[in-house]
Amino acid sequence: MPSFRKALLLYNPVSGARAGLRAVERAAAIFRSAGAEIHLEATRSPGSGGAQARAAVDAGYDAVFACGGDGTVFDVLQGVAGTDAALGIIPLGTGNVLATDLGLPRGSEAAARALLLYEARRVAVGRISYNDGANSRFFTVAAGAGVHAELVYNASARAKRHGGKAAYFLSGFDLLFRHDFVPFEVEITLADGSTRRDEVLELVAMRVRSFGGALKRWRPGGSLLKPSMQLVLLRRSSRSAMVRYVMGTLLGTAHRKDGSSRSADVEFLSAIRVACRPRTENGDGKLSQISAQADGEMLGSIPAELTLVPDGLRLLMPPGPKNYTI
Repeated sequence: MPSFRKALLLYNPVSGARAGLRAVERAAAIFRSAGAEIHLEATRSPGSGGAQARAAVDAGYDAVFACGGDGTVFDVLQGVAGTDAALGIIPLGTGNVLATDLGLPRGSEAAARALLLYEARRVAVGRISYNDGANSRFFTVAAGAGVHAELVYNASARAKRHGGKAAYFLSGFDLLFRHDFVPFEVEITLADGSTRRDEVLELVAMRVRSFGGALKRWRPGGSLLKPSMQLVLLRRSSRSAMVRYVMGTLLGTAHRKDGSSRSADVEFLSAIRVACRPRTENGDGKLSQISAQADGEMLGSIPAELTLVPDGLRLLMPPGPKNYTI
């Protein structure tokens, strides 16, 4: 028997159109054959997945499946986090970082068969408050602040329009040479409870082990099973050093055996909280505009605070410790 009894499969009716719906229906058939009660529902509008997922939880569903890419997962997560319902994923989108980290195969039928064996496990879930605390969102893959926030948003949009992950790297190199890296202040609470302050150019807080795809060799030390976020801090760097670092991440040669960077000034830290604040430029009282993102979605600007909610999410994961290791 699967680890869920009654599940809702939420899918984007625009993405993939009829082919996408057929893929979801095939997954539903496999779940039903295993004895689960399954219902399908299309998202009503961009960003509606969270409210629809929460309505399903309130109606007694013990699992909600996000059928799509990382954007669909992000939306559904907002309604499932903090509840007793499990989040499952049928990977159908252009980007499927979380699904890849969980070892899910591509293809709705193969993914559904694997999910029948997965277990609902409690994990910490990230939360980012942004726009000076006016808004907040949960995240499972990564969140952060800096030029990369615009990179992941533009790259995702380009990949959806033109297809192929090459769009991510085209956008990345475009931003690398066109945009200025603006320093901002961070206050970090480390895993041992101590606090440090610093100034950085970029910050990424990772929860997954890697981003998969071309970046599968780049493993800074994140894990969904850890009670902390793995921070990747770019403190100082030249554009040429950044180019060498990016190429090194693709080739798996970005770091020495001790984990230090071969080029750019990159540091890794385990943290449970980090606050990002813009600094005043030139003493004129004006604040630099630094973008913030979570799971590839552009959110707004800093000030922003990233924290973890312990046991804040029930997630369908591979069974047993050997099938998902830190």
